[in-house]
Amino acid sequence: MIDPRTEVKPPEPKIVGPDYVQSFDNMSATDFMKIYLETLKFQDPFRQQDLSKSIEDVVRLNQVKFYTDMKNFMDSFTAWMNQITFMQTINLIGKEFVFATDTLDTVKGGDYQILSGEKVKGVTVKVYDGEDVVKEFKMDLEKGLNPLNVSDLPPGQYTVKLFKGDYELPGWQLGFKDSIKSAGIVNGELMLDLLSGKQVSSSQIIYTGG
Repeated sequence: MIDPRTEVKPPEPKIVGPDYVQSFDNMSATDFMKIYLETLKFQDPFRQQDLSKSIEDVVRLNQVKFYTDMKNFMDSFTAWMNQITFMQTINLIGKEFVFATDTLDTVKGGDYQILSGEKVKGVTVKVYDGEDVVKEFKMDLEKGLNPLNVSDLPPGQYTVKLFKGDYELPGWQLGFKDSIKSAGIVNGELMLDLLSGKQVSSSQIIYTGG
């Protein structure tokens, strides 16, 4: 009969979750060397890359797990930030802003503005319908907002380019003035409903104030 006091019991198995992945970065040096030496016993001498391939596979698995964990964290963080931003947006209801746009839309109308980062005199404004210039005029840009007169344009959608001499002018943005009617979070993004009926992303706000 075996004395229970001297009986050698096998080690208790370690119970881990289904998503557990053993990685080299949380493995002790002793454990790593045991695996390394054990692997050498069975390594094909004509295929010395076996161990390095195994290490690469484990590293890839841990990278996938890392990016999955990071994505889950960022999704939670984004949702939290959206909630904070949404609560702050309540104070913006009814206030007027300038929203960025690439298209001058005279079908819906609107108060269009050119936002310039600096003063520029003698700017040529060209309004395009496709590749055709339908309107061209001169204006001096002030730093900040500059009203854009579109009253004589027929209903349609146009693009605008600015030139200084023969060179296209950088450092400006086309926008339109409107007021926020309501707000909501759509697919993780804060969307604003405007008094004109348009819906835009909050990221399109490019100017506020007087």
